[in-house]
Amino acid sequence: MFGLWPKSRPVEEAQPEQPGTSKSAKQAVKVENKPPETPNAEGSRSAWKLKTSAETPDPEEEYSMYRVNNAGLYKATFFSNIGSFLFGIAMGWSAGAEQSVMHKRSYGYTPSGLEWNYVCILLTLGAMFWCLPTGFLLRWCGCKRTILAQLLPNTLGWCLTAWGQDINMLYAGRFILGMCGGAHCVAVPIYSAEISSVRKRGIMGVCFYGACIVGVFYSFLISSFLEIRKVNLINLILVLLGLLQFLMPETPAYYVKRRKLDRAENSLRLLRGKHYNVNNEMARLTRDPTMSEHDQHQHPRQGFKYQEVRRSLARVLVLAVFHKLCGSYVFIFYSYELVRCLTLPHPLAAGLGVPALVGFLVCMCLVERMGRKHLLIVCSAIMFFATVVIGIGFKLFLENGGDILPWVTFICMPVFVGAYTAGLGTLTWLLTVELLVPPMRPLGCSIAATVNWLCASLAIFWYSSLKLVCQPYLFLVFAIIAVITLLFSLAFIPETRGMSSRKIQHRLGKQKVITNISSSEESDAEIV
Repeated sequence: MFGLWPKSRPVEEAQPEQPGTSKSAKQAVKVENKPPETPNAEGSRSAWKLKTSAETPDPEEEYSMYRVNNAGLYKATFFSNIGSFLFGIAMGWSAGAEQSVMHKRSYGYTPSGLEWNYVCILLTLGAMFWCLPTGFLLRWCGCKRTILAQLLPNTLGWCLTAWGQDINMLYAGRFILGMCGGAHCVAVPIYSAEISSVRKRGIMGVCFYGACIVGVFYSFLISSFLEIRKVNLINLILVLLGLLQFLMPETPAYYVKRRKLDRAENSLRLLRGKHYNVNNEMARLTRDPTMSEHDQHQHPRQGFKYQEVRRSLARVLVLAVFHKLCGSYVFIFYSYELVRCLTLPHPLAAGLGVPALVGFLVCMCLVERMGRKHLLIVCSAIMFFATVVIGIGFKLFLENGGDILPWVTFICMPVFVGAYTAGLGTLTWLLTVELLVPPMRPLGCSIAATVNWLCASLAIFWYSSLKLVCQPYLFLVFAIIAVITLLFSLAFIPETRGMSSRKIQHRLGKQKVITNISSSEESDAEIV
């Protein structure tokens, strides 16, 4: 979807083989579907294949292809998530700034309660507004340029937030910061998936939400010690970290789709190490598309006519709804109010960032060992029990009071936050990319992110307008959503650990596909 595929005839998806089909007949199908080679075409895929197939690496070169140095991958992941960190700061800013703005007149004016609710909601509305345009930017410009394009508006947003002379300037600053965050929600997960190997895709993919969590925790922490104007100035200075994003490489897949194969090879060597043999991975990237993949690249909206695409998008959208309606934003935007309802010390609200960091580290350690599906199920179960206890605790405390109930209720809050971060919070963004076929990722991820932030806006407006934040029955609603998430994950979310995109789509589509692939990719074309 980032560009036009080379003018080669797409490989047709074969029908399921009949019983008794011999091995030679299967090979004949592959050979018959293979488009004619055009070795004289400069920069074409077939010319590259002829060049690589003619090479016979010596034993030392064959050994070097396994000598992967992931230092470049780690650097690229770190640089790409700087914007995610800045978006996390923007998300946590409202909770830390509420006391200073509403009670200490740090801005020279005091917003009303309704106006402050708009300040919180406008961040999510900005994110929702800019997600779909980001999908088109990814197609035209690639992931790197799309991420870099957010530097200027990010700077403008923090300038308006720091030196806003009235509430309208603060509104504009929050909306622009939300736009930048929405762009990163689409571009960064796709970038992480396209630069990572199958074995590293999970760990690199969860770094997006981890960077957001680190930003939220930083925002909570610094707001507890510094006056809000100093906080805004420091945040504006931190935007300069985004200049490091110029050092990250563009994805190899983007260069291949633009028929810049030399640059794709250079990008792979930057990501995998200078001794890495790129032949096998380039053969996978330059393989001839199937008929459905060709349609999706040329006309992305045509992809929705394929069953596996519709199934993938439906699962992704359901996860996006649960991601924001499960109660996470109550603890992010209204943590201080929750602590105040329990008559506990005000600084304890900042401590909710610690379990979020712990949950992210747990997810990073277990995502490639335990698997996405099992981790999501276990964490959803923990979220259910935590929200039930919180709801009961609020009800008993508001009716009868007591000294122990507030602490018991508060202890369950970090449990919920940690379980949410380790499961639904982090894995939703990873599964959004993994469940979608690569040609549909820009459009599909932008649609999913739009739904995600739309639900966030509705949830925040509902909580604030009806003053439901400290109501016991609200947490019982969150418990029901946690149960539904658990059952949905158990029934409809496939395990994607260690699986190529083709394997995942075959599992979702439940169909047999025979394609023209290289021998190095044979294991990735498993028939499901």
